[in-house]
Amino acid sequence: MKYAAGLLILAILLTVSGCGVIPENRETERAVPVEVLRVVEETRPRKSSFIGTVQPGMTVQLSFKTGGKIDEIRVEKGDRVKKGDVLASLEKTDLAYAESLAKAQLEMVKAQYEKALNGATSEDIEQARLNVVKAEDVYRYALEQYEEVERLYLQGTASKQVYDQAKLERDIRRSDLKLAREMEAQVLKGARHEEIKALEAQLESAQTEYDYRRSMLDNAVLRSGMDGVVVEVLAEKGEITAAGYPVVVLRSDEKIIYVGVPEKELKKITQETNVIVEYEEMQAESEIIRISEIPDSLTGLYKIDVKAGELNIPIGASVTVTFLYGEDKGIFIPITAVHRGIEDYVYIVSDGRADRRPVKIEGLDNFDVRVTGIREGEYIITSGTGRISAGNAVTVKE
Repeated sequence: MKYAAGLLILAILLTVSGCGVIPENRETERAVPVEVLRVVEETRPRKSSFIGTVQPGMTVQLSFKTGGKIDEIRVEKGDRVKKGDVLASLEKTDLAYAESLAKAQLEMVKAQYEKALNGATSEDIEQARLNVVKAEDVYRYALEQYEEVERLYLQGTASKQVYDQAKLERDIRRSDLKLAREMEAQVLKGARHEEIKALEAQLESAQTEYDYRRSMLDNAVLRSGMDGVVVEVLAEKGEITAAGYPVVVLRSDEKIIYVGVPEKELKKITQETNVIVEYEEMQAESEIIRISEIPDSLTGLYKIDVKAGELNIPIGASVTVTFLYGEDKGIFIPITAVHRGIEDYVYIVSDGRADRRPVKIEGLDNFDVRVTGIREGEYIITSGTGRISAGNAVTVKE
Protein backbone atom coordinates (compact mmCIF):
# COMPACT_ATOMS: atom_id res chain seq x y z
CA MET A 1 0.00 0.00 0.00
CA LYS A 2 2.79 2.42 0.80
CA TYR A 3 4.53 1.43 -2.44
CA ALA A 4 1.44 2.23 -4.46
CA ALA A 5 1.06 5.60 -2.77
CA GLY A 6 4.68 6.45 -3.56
CA LEU A 7 4.21 5.66 -7.26
CA LEU A 8 1.14 7.88 -7.33
CA ILE A 9 3.04 10.86 -5.84
CA LEU A 10 5.94 10.37 -8.28
CA ALA A 11 3.56 10.31 -11.23
CA ILE A 12 1.95 13.56 -10.08
CA LEU A 13 5.36 15.28 -9.71
CA LEU A 14 6.47 14.22 -13.18
CA THR A 15 3.21 15.45 -14.67
CA VAL A 16 3.57 18.86 -13.00
CA SER A 17 7.22 19.13 -14.02
CA GLY A 18 6.40 18.25 -17.62
CA CYS A 19 3.66 20.86 -17.77
CA GLY A 20 6.19 23.60 -16.71
CA VAL A 21 8.66 22.79 -19.56
CA ILE A 22 6.23 23.31 -22.48
CA PRO A 23 5.57 27.06 -21.94
CA GLU A 24 9.35 27.75 -21.60
CA ASN A 25 10.09 26.10 -24.96
CA ARG A 26 7.29 28.02 -26.60
CA GLU A 27 8.78 31.33 -25.22
CA THR A 28 12.19 30.49 -26.71
CA GLU A 29 10.67 29.99 -30.15
CA ARG A 30 8.76 33.30 -30.16
CA ALA A 31 9.63 35.17 -33.37
CA VAL A 32 11.53 38.47 -33.03
CA PRO A 33 10.01 41.38 -35.01
CA VAL A 34 12.56 42.94 -37.44
CA GLU A 35 12.73 45.38 -40.34
CA VAL A 36 14.21 44.23 -43.63
CA LEU A 37 15.45 45.61 -46.95
CA ARG A 38 15.20 43.78 -50.25
CA VAL A 39 18.62 43.65 -51.89
CA VAL A 40 18.88 45.05 -55.43
CA GLU A 41 21.85 45.59 -57.69
CA GLU A 42 22.31 49.20 -58.78
CA THR A 43 24.76 51.58 -60.41
CA ARG A 44 25.99 54.59 -58.47
CA PRO A 45 28.57 57.28 -59.25
CA ARG A 46 32.02 56.69 -57.78
CA LYS A 47 32.78 59.83 -55.79
CA SER A 48 34.40 61.48 -52.79
CA SER A 49 32.89 64.39 -50.89
CA PHE A 50 34.69 67.02 -48.81
CA ILE A 51 33.80 70.22 -47.01
CA GLY A 52 35.08 73.38 -48.68
CA THR A 53 35.11 77.06 -47.73
CA VAL A 54 34.05 79.91 -50.01
CA GLN A 55 36.61 82.70 -50.31
CA PRO A 56 37.08 85.67 -52.65
CA GLY A 57 39.04 84.85 -55.77
CA MET A 58 41.42 87.75 -55.08
CA THR A 59 42.06 90.11 -52.17
CA VAL A 60 44.35 93.10 -52.77
CA GLN A 61 45.73 95.87 -50.60
CA LEU A 62 45.91 99.16 -52.48
CA SER A 63 48.39 101.88 -51.55
CA PHE A 64 49.81 105.10 -52.94
CA LYS A 65 53.18 104.98 -54.69
CA THR A 66 54.16 108.19 -52.93
CA GLY A 67 53.72 109.37 -49.39
CA GLY A 68 51.68 112.40 -48.40
CA LYS A 69 48.64 113.76 -46.65
CA ILE A 70 45.33 112.08 -47.52
CA ASP A 71 42.96 114.64 -49.02
CA GLU A 72 39.93 112.41 -49.60
CA ILE A 73 38.58 108.92 -48.92
CA ARG A 74 35.66 108.18 -51.22
CA VAL A 75 34.65 104.68 -50.13
CA GLU A 76 33.53 102.86 -47.00
CA LYS A 77 33.67 99.24 -45.92
CA GLY A 78 31.16 97.18 -47.87
CA ASP A 79 30.93 99.54 -50.85
CA ARG A 80 30.86 97.96 -54.30
CA VAL A 81 33.31 99.49 -56.78
CA LYS A 82 34.04 99.20 -60.48
CA LYS A 83 37.41 99.05 -62.20
CA GLY A 84 38.77 102.59 -62.52
CA ASP A 85 36.74 104.09 -59.66
CA VAL A 86 38.61 106.64 -57.52
CA LEU A 87 38.99 105.30 -53.98
CA ALA A 88 41.17 107.97 -52.35
CA SER A 89 43.50 110.85 -53.19
CA LEU A 90 46.41 112.76 -51.68
CA GLU A 91 46.83 116.50 -51.36
CA LYS A 92 48.40 117.54 -54.66
CA THR A 93 49.76 121.00 -53.83
CA ASP A 94 53.35 119.94 -53.16
CA LEU A 95 53.28 117.26 -55.86
CA ALA A 96 51.94 119.71 -58.44
CA TYR A 97 54.59 122.23 -57.42
CA ALA A 98 57.33 119.63 -57.74
CA GLU A 99 56.00 118.64 -61.15
CA SER A 100 55.94 122.29 -62.22
CA LEU A 101 59.53 122.78 -61.09
CA ALA A 102 60.65 119.66 -62.92
CA LYS A 103 58.91 120.86 -66.06
CA ALA A 104 60.57 124.27 -65.78
CA GLN A 105 63.93 122.61 -65.23
CA LEU A 106 63.39 120.46 -68.31
CA GLU A 107 62.50 123.48 -70.42
CA MET A 108 65.52 125.35 -69.11
CA VAL A 109 67.94 122.54 -69.92
CA LYS A 110 66.32 122.03 -73.31
CA ALA A 111 66.71 125.74 -74.08
CA GLN A 112 70.30 125.73 -72.92
CA TYR A 113 71.05 122.74 -75.08
CA GLU A 114 69.51 124.34 -78.15
CA LYS A 115 71.31 127.58 -77.49
CA ALA A 116 74.58 125.78 -77.08
CA LEU A 117 74.07 124.35 -80.53
CA ASN A 118 73.05 127.65 -82.11
CA GLY A 119 75.16 130.08 -80.08
CA ALA A 120 74.04 132.50 -77.39
CA THR A 121 72.26 135.82 -78.03
CA SER A 122 71.68 138.72 -75.69
CA GLU A 123 68.26 137.30 -75.02
CA ASP A 124 69.83 133.94 -74.21
CA ILE A 125 72.18 135.55 -71.73
CA GLU A 126 69.29 137.35 -70.05
CA GLN A 127 67.26 134.15 -69.91
CA ALA A 128 70.16 132.30 -68.33
CA ARG A 129 70.39 134.98 -65.69
CA LEU A 130 66.63 134.73 -64.98
CA ASN A 131 66.91 130.94 -64.73
CA VAL A 132 69.53 131.36 -62.05
CA VAL A 133 67.27 133.74 -60.15
CA LYS A 134 64.37 131.31 -60.42
CA ALA A 135 66.52 128.37 -59.33
CA GLU A 136 67.68 130.37 -56.33
CA ASP A 137 64.06 131.05 -55.33
CA VAL A 138 63.15 127.38 -55.72
CA TYR A 139 66.16 126.25 -53.71
CA ARG A 140 65.37 128.77 -50.98
CA TYR A 141 61.78 127.41 -50.76
CA ALA A 142 62.99 123.81 -50.63
CA LEU A 143 65.50 124.74 -47.92
CA GLU A 144 62.79 126.39 -45.80
CA GLN A 145 60.55 123.35 -46.24
CA TYR A 146 63.37 121.04 -45.19
CA GLU A 147 64.19 123.08 -42.10
CA GLU A 148 60.50 123.04 -41.06
CA VAL A 149 60.18 119.27 -41.55
CA GLU A 150 63.47 118.74 -39.73
CA ARG A 151 62.10 120.67 -36.77
CA LEU A 152 58.92 118.56 -36.76
CA TYR A 153 60.94 115.38 -37.16
CA LEU A 154 63.10 116.19 -34.15
CA GLN A 155 59.92 116.88 -32.18
CA GLY A 156 58.55 113.49 -33.22
CA THR A 157 55.54 114.80 -35.18
CA ALA A 158 56.90 114.00 -38.67
CA SER A 159 57.86 110.56 -39.94
CA LYS A 160 61.35 109.55 -41.05
CA GLN A 161 60.05 109.09 -44.56
CA VAL A 162 58.63 112.64 -44.75
CA TYR A 163 61.94 113.97 -43.38
CA ASP A 164 63.98 112.03 -45.93
CA GLN A 165 61.72 113.24 -48.74
CA ALA A 166 62.16 116.88 -47.72
CA LYS A 167 65.91 116.41 -47.49
CA LEU A 168 65.98 114.85 -50.92
CA GLU A 169 63.96 117.74 -52.34
CA ARG A 170 66.42 120.24 -50.85
CA ASP A 171 69.39 118.40 -52.35
CA ILE A 172 67.72 118.23 -55.76
CA ARG A 173 66.96 121.94 -55.80
CA ARG A 174 70.53 122.74 -54.71
CA SER A 175 71.76 120.71 -57.65
CA ASP A 176 69.33 122.54 -59.93
CA LEU A 177 70.72 125.87 -58.76
CA LYS A 178 74.25 124.71 -59.38
CA LEU A 179 73.24 123.57 -62.84
CA ALA A 180 71.54 126.91 -63.61
CA ARG A 181 74.72 128.79 -62.66
CA GLU A 182 76.81 126.48 -64.78
CA MET A 183 74.42 127.02 -67.67
CA GLU A 184 74.71 130.77 -67.28
CA ALA A 185 78.48 130.50 -67.33
CA GLN A 186 78.36 128.38 -70.44
CA VAL A 187 76.11 130.86 -72.22
CA LEU A 188 78.48 133.67 -71.40
CA LYS A 189 81.57 131.89 -72.69
CA GLY A 190 80.01 129.75 -75.40
CA ALA A 191 79.74 126.00 -75.61
CA ARG A 192 82.44 123.55 -76.63
CA HIS A 193 81.81 120.07 -78.04
CA GLU A 194 82.23 118.35 -74.70
CA GLU A 195 79.92 120.89 -73.09
CA ILE A 196 77.24 120.12 -75.66
CA LYS A 197 77.56 116.41 -74.86
CA ALA A 198 77.21 117.22 -71.18
CA LEU A 199 74.08 119.21 -71.91
CA GLU A 200 72.65 116.24 -73.73
CA ALA A 201 73.12 114.15 -70.60
CA GLN A 202 71.60 116.87 -68.45
CA LEU A 203 68.65 117.10 -70.82
CA GLU A 204 68.06 113.37 -70.50
CA SER A 205 68.30 113.60 -66.71
CA ALA A 206 65.86 116.51 -66.61
CA GLN A 207 63.41 114.58 -68.80
CA THR A 208 63.62 111.61 -66.45
CA GLU A 209 63.02 113.85 -63.44
CA TYR A 210 60.00 115.43 -65.08
CA ASP A 211 58.53 112.06 -66.03
CA TYR A 212 59.00 110.91 -62.43
CA ARG A 213 57.31 114.01 -60.97
CA ARG A 214 54.47 113.70 -63.48
CA SER A 215 54.02 110.06 -62.45
CA MET A 216 54.02 111.00 -58.76
CA LEU A 217 51.25 113.51 -59.40
CA ASP A 218 49.22 110.96 -61.34
CA ASN A 219 49.73 108.40 -58.57
CA ALA A 220 48.27 110.78 -55.99
CA VAL A 221 44.91 109.33 -57.05
CA LEU A 222 44.19 105.78 -55.91
CA ARG A 223 41.93 103.85 -58.31
CA SER A 224 40.39 100.38 -58.22
CA GLY A 225 41.99 97.91 -60.57
CA MET A 226 39.00 95.56 -60.63
CA ASP A 227 35.30 95.15 -59.93
CA GLY A 228 34.79 94.17 -56.32
CA VAL A 229 33.84 95.07 -52.76
CA VAL A 230 35.68 97.18 -50.19
CA VAL A 231 36.78 94.86 -47.38
CA GLU A 232 38.49 97.45 -45.21
CA VAL A 233 39.51 101.13 -45.20
CA LEU A 234 42.79 101.48 -43.29
CA ALA A 235 43.28 105.26 -43.36
CA GLU A 236 41.34 108.46 -42.79
CA LYS A 237 41.24 111.88 -44.37
CA GLY A 238 44.00 114.12 -43.04
CA GLU A 239 46.36 111.30 -42.10
CA ILE A 240 49.92 111.19 -43.38
CA THR A 241 50.47 107.95 -45.25
CA ALA A 242 53.73 106.43 -46.38
CA ALA A 243 54.40 105.11 -49.86
CA GLY A 244 53.32 101.48 -50.09
CA TYR A 245 51.24 101.56 -46.91
CA PRO A 246 47.81 99.90 -47.48
CA VAL A 247 44.93 102.36 -47.61
CA VAL A 248 42.04 100.30 -49.02
CA VAL A 249 41.56 96.51 -49.13
CA LEU A 250 39.43 95.12 -51.97
CA ARG A 251 38.15 91.65 -52.80
CA SER A 252 37.08 90.58 -56.25
CA ASP A 253 33.55 89.56 -57.19
CA GLU A 254 34.79 86.14 -58.24
CA LYS A 255 34.36 83.47 -55.56
CA ILE A 256 36.51 80.37 -55.16
CA ILE A 257 35.96 77.28 -53.02
CA TYR A 258 39.04 75.97 -51.21
CA VAL A 259 38.99 72.22 -50.47
CA GLY A 260 41.54 70.18 -48.52
CA VAL A 261 42.05 66.65 -49.87
CA PRO A 262 44.24 63.83 -48.45
CA GLU A 263 47.00 62.40 -50.63
CA LYS A 264 45.13 59.10 -51.14
CA GLU A 265 42.19 60.89 -52.75
CA LEU A 266 44.38 63.41 -54.59
CA LYS A 267 45.72 60.62 -56.80
CA LYS A 268 42.23 60.12 -58.24
CA ILE A 269 41.65 63.78 -59.09
CA THR A 270 42.76 65.54 -62.28
CA GLN A 271 42.02 68.94 -63.79
CA GLU A 272 39.27 67.29 -65.87
CA THR A 273 37.51 65.59 -62.93
CA ASN A 274 33.81 66.46 -62.78
CA VAL A 275 32.75 68.42 -59.69
CA ILE A 276 29.42 68.99 -57.93
CA VAL A 277 29.01 71.85 -55.42
CA GLU A 278 26.17 71.74 -52.87
CA TYR A 279 25.05 74.52 -50.55
CA GLU A 280 21.86 74.18 -48.52
CA GLU A 281 19.19 73.24 -51.09
CA MET A 282 21.26 74.41 -54.08
CA GLN A 283 23.44 72.25 -56.30
CA ALA A 284 25.47 72.98 -59.41
CA GLU A 285 28.20 71.52 -61.58
CA SER A 286 31.60 73.19 -61.29
CA GLU A 287 35.19 72.75 -62.38
CA ILE A 288 38.65 72.66 -60.87
CA ILE A 289 40.80 75.79 -61.20
CA ARG A 290 44.06 74.49 -59.79
CA ILE A 291 45.45 71.59 -57.76
CA SER A 292 48.26 72.24 -55.27
CA GLU A 293 51.29 69.98 -55.50
CA ILE A 294 52.44 70.81 -51.97
CA PRO A 295 50.46 69.84 -48.84
CA ASP A 296 49.49 72.32 -46.17
CA SER A 297 52.17 72.39 -43.48
CA LEU A 298 49.59 72.20 -40.66
CA THR A 299 46.90 69.84 -41.98
CA GLY A 300 48.90 67.77 -44.46
CA LEU A 301 46.03 68.19 -46.96
CA TYR A 302 46.40 69.27 -50.59
CA LYS A 303 44.44 72.39 -51.53
CA ILE A 304 42.16 72.26 -54.56
CA ASP A 305 40.56 75.48 -55.86
CA VAL A 306 37.09 75.04 -57.33
CA LYS A 307 34.88 77.61 -59.05
CA ALA A 308 31.83 78.65 -57.05
CA GLY A 309 29.96 79.05 -60.32
CA GLU A 310 26.58 80.74 -60.41
CA LEU A 311 25.54 79.69 -56.91
CA ASN A 312 24.84 82.65 -54.64
CA ILE A 313 27.02 81.54 -51.75
CA PRO A 314 28.20 84.05 -49.11
CA ILE A 315 31.90 84.49 -48.39
CA GLY A 316 33.02 82.21 -45.55
CA ALA A 317 30.21 79.67 -46.04
CA SER A 318 30.91 75.93 -45.88
CA VAL A 319 29.83 73.85 -48.86
CA THR A 320 30.00 70.21 -49.90
CA VAL A 321 32.28 69.53 -52.85
CA THR A 322 31.93 66.15 -54.56
CA PHE A 323 34.49 64.81 -57.05
CA LEU A 324 33.07 62.27 -59.53
CA TYR A 325 35.47 59.54 -60.75
CA GLY A 326 33.15 57.18 -62.65
CA GLU A 327 30.52 54.56 -61.69
CA ASP A 328 30.29 51.53 -59.40
CA LYS A 329 27.83 48.70 -60.03
CA GLY A 330 26.86 46.34 -57.23
CA ILE A 331 24.79 45.86 -54.09
CA PHE A 332 24.53 48.81 -51.73
CA ILE A 333 23.15 48.41 -48.19
CA PRO A 334 23.00 50.67 -45.12
CA ILE A 335 26.27 50.65 -43.23
CA THR A 336 24.28 50.17 -40.00
CA ALA A 337 23.18 46.74 -41.23
CA VAL A 338 26.78 45.49 -41.26
CA HIS A 339 28.10 43.91 -38.06
CA ARG A 340 31.78 43.78 -37.21
CA GLY A 341 33.55 40.72 -35.96
CA ILE A 342 36.44 38.55 -37.09
CA GLU A 343 34.75 39.09 -40.42
CA ASP A 344 32.00 41.52 -41.41
CA TYR A 345 28.52 40.00 -41.65
CA VAL A 346 24.82 40.75 -42.04
CA TYR A 347 21.63 38.88 -41.11
CA ILE A 348 19.52 37.50 -43.94
CA VAL A 349 15.94 36.32 -43.51
CA SER A 350 15.80 32.70 -44.68
CA ASP A 351 12.77 30.46 -44.08
CA GLY A 352 11.57 32.72 -41.26
CA ARG A 353 14.89 32.64 -39.41
CA ALA A 354 17.93 34.90 -39.12
CA ASP A 355 20.81 33.59 -41.21
CA ARG A 356 24.25 35.08 -40.54
CA ARG A 357 26.00 35.86 -43.85
CA PRO A 358 29.65 37.03 -44.19
CA VAL A 359 30.12 40.05 -46.49
CA LYS A 360 33.05 42.04 -47.83
CA ILE A 361 32.92 45.84 -48.01
CA GLU A 362 34.12 47.05 -51.41
CA GLY A 363 33.31 50.75 -51.17
CA LEU A 364 31.53 53.54 -49.33
CA ASP A 365 28.77 55.86 -50.57
CA ASN A 366 27.64 58.31 -47.88
CA PHE A 367 25.79 56.12 -45.33
CA ASP A 368 25.72 53.03 -47.57
CA VAL A 369 28.39 50.46 -48.36
CA ARG A 370 28.90 48.39 -51.50
CA VAL A 371 29.29 44.74 -50.50
CA THR A 372 29.73 41.27 -51.93
CA GLY A 373 28.49 38.04 -50.31
CA ILE A 374 24.73 38.52 -50.73
CA ARG A 375 22.52 38.17 -53.78
CA GLU A 376 19.93 40.37 -55.39
CA GLY A 377 16.43 39.56 -54.14
CA GLU A 378 17.50 38.49 -50.64
CA TYR A 379 16.23 40.34 -47.58
CA ILE A 380 18.72 41.73 -45.09
CA ILE A 381 17.70 42.65 -41.57
CA THR A 382 18.23 46.38 -40.99
CA SER A 383 16.58 46.86 -37.57
CA GLY A 384 16.12 44.66 -34.53
CA THR A 385 19.42 42.81 -34.92
CA GLY A 386 20.40 43.62 -31.37
CA ARG A 387 17.86 41.05 -30.11
CA ILE A 388 18.64 38.16 -32.44
CA SER A 389 21.30 35.55 -33.07
CA ALA A 390 21.88 33.25 -36.00
CA GLY A 391 19.01 30.77 -36.30
CA ASN A 392 16.47 32.77 -34.32
CA ALA A 393 12.92 32.88 -35.63
CA VAL A 394 12.01 36.35 -36.92
CA THR A 395 8.90 38.07 -38.20
CA VAL A 396 8.97 41.03 -40.57
CA LYS A 397 7.30 44.20 -39.33
CA GLU A 398 4.56 45.51 -41.61
